[in-house]
Amino acid sequence: MATESIDWGGQRGGQPTGAELAFARSLNSLVPGLDYWLHADDDGSPWLLVSLDFIEMRAVRATLRLDFDERGIRGGWSPSCLNWDDGVRAEEALIDLTGPDGLVVPVAGTTVEDLARRGAEWFAGPKRGRWADHPAT
Repeated sequence: MATESIDWGGQRGGQPTGAELAFARSLNSLVPGLDYWLHADDDGSPWLLVSLDFIEMRAVRATLRLDFDERGIRGGWSPSCLNWDDGVRAEEALIDLTGPDGLVVPVAGTTVEDLARRGAEWFAGPKRGRWADHPAT
């Protein structure tokens, strides 16, 4: 998948790391239309936030977010549709990573492509409550 179809946003300048690029290419080929946000911690450690907005009557009503870094992937519902938690790691933003709508996949024993596949399944899978009938694909 060409990187031209990925619109990189976020607070970190520059280009994605090799791992971020491979992850985004794989994920984008499975679930096109996600948003990709490049971030870095205060110490310069890079990480990628991937999001999907659920829109109702031309307004964002809910946002799924997935963090990718050297530790693996972690995902859940944004508490504020990324209004204050964009640029804040999932754990620090108190994202619920457990239960049917949460996701934690450590990098140990997996490839970037495996992580992208798991992320794609999570984005496209049914969720609790009112968005259960709104798959990402």
